[in-house]
Amino acid sequence: MTPDIIIAPSILAADFARLADEAHAVEGAADWLHVDVMDNHFVPNLTIGPPVVASLRQSTGIPFDCHLMIEDPKRWAPAYAQLGAYNVTFHAEACADPVALAKDLRAAGTLAGLAVDRDTPIEPYLELLPHFDTILVMTIKAGFGGQAFMPEMLDKVRTARRHVNAGHLDIRIEVDGGIAADTIEAAALAGADAFVAGTAVYGADDPAQACRKLRALAEAARVRQTTSDSGGRTV
Repeated sequence: MTPDIIIAPSILAADFARLADEAHAVEGAADWLHVDVMDNHFVPNLTIGPPVVASLRQSTGIPFDCHLMIEDPKRWAPAYAQLGAYNVTFHAEACADPVALAKDLRAAGTLAGLAVDRDTPIEPYLELLPHFDTILVMTIKAGFGGQAFMPEMLDKVRTARRHVNAGHLDIRIEVDGGIAADTIEAAALAGADAFVAGTAVYGADDPAQACRKLRALAEAARVRQTTSDSGGRTV
């Protein structure tokens, strides 16, 4: 069964002085709330950490999709599970034993995600995917919001989708970076089913409506892909 579309607004693009209000603005329209954690070491930017996540967790029921762009994720990742994150994703480039950390996260009660940055090939990590719930493909260089979508990164998404389908794996393929109304369809056609959108949501006059528009575009792309794969017959 093809998984449902996931729309995950990124609070990196939200008003940090009004995070609770910004979360409420997408309730009922978003599936996950994407929380970018940056440490100014793994990436040259510093964002939020456990205290803010703990406070925001009390303000909304939207599942948290915590994306750790940090060094030494083995030390810090389980804390986000303990704070109630639904999914905790760490970077392959920052972890010596991704499978061991995935097991720790699952044991702590959260889903486990593996992220690959712009310059990282995905092929070395394909055999690890059965141990994960999400594979996150960066469609920009990790570290800053507002960057332009890089369509060449979709080759990684296609590779991941072929591998997932061939192995009948139960894993989401998430994309992060430059996802908007003019890029989400290409990402969906490549095989992504979870979409992180920052400026496209929180830069809109109505963030909830922006989420609904992105979902409709992704679902329409999926229908076209299904029809094409079936030789013109809608299935």
